[in-house]
Amino acid sequence: MTGLIRKDMYCLRKILKTFFLVTTGVIVLSVLLIISARCGNIANGIQSMEAESGMGEEAFYSLFRLPIWLTLFIPMAFLSMIVECFKEDRKAGFAKTMLCLPLTDVKIVGSRYLSCMVFALLGLAGSSVAAIFVSLASETFQLQELMGYVFCFSAVLLIYMSFVMFMIYYFGVERADFIQCAPFLVLLVAIIVVFKRRISVVDETEVINSASRFMTEKFWLIYLVALACMALSFWGSCMVMKKRKGGI
Repeated sequence: MTGLIRKDMYCLRKILKTFFLVTTGVIVLSVLLIISARCGNIANGIQSMEAESGMGEEAFYSLFRLPIWLTLFIPMAFLSMIVECFKEDRKAGFAKTMLCLPLTDVKIVGSRYLSCMVFALLGLAGSSVAAIFVSLASETFQLQELMGYVFCFSAVLLIYMSFVMFMIYYFGVERADFIQCAPFLVLLVAIIVVFKRRISVVDETEVINSASRFMTEKFWLIYLVALACMALSFWGSCMVMKKRKGGI
């Protein structure tokens, strides 16, 4: 089982190099943000805005809040690349050879899910370190808030991957590209329906604020849901492997 995880990491060796470079870049950018906020261009920009229009530090950072959040999420986004392991196994013919090894279905499927979790933890660690540095740049970025968003995004990716991995085992790796796009298509349709049928009496600002508070204060609950989805997906994938031998 350990060998299968190492094989997955070897399949992703190029992606892993890019991942570590990007993660290092995100951390370096967060450190530069601290330096610039204390004695660089950002500090000068805040002073200029405050002198000209009376806008303070919080107003300045509000303009860049979303880009900074998105930058923190970049390392975790590499989690979806675990699908490349399925494609490489099929291309090399290892998907069928693997079934001839003295390994149970649970170990074969479990190794892929463990590879996914290792990748998820690496991305979460990189984003968390960057979030810590960003929180030191200004009081506007509270560490609890940043960590809440980081963990929530990681949880969403785990839920997404739990769906993708089960569907690949069920329908086959040849449909992997469509399977990866399917959740986004469903989300797009849901957004269109919601916007068409939205009720005017609903205070959208209050909804956003409530969602933000939930993510920052109850992010651990969302992560538990994500882990439960991964466990359920793992169980379903094992059932598929037992019923249908011959690879995916």
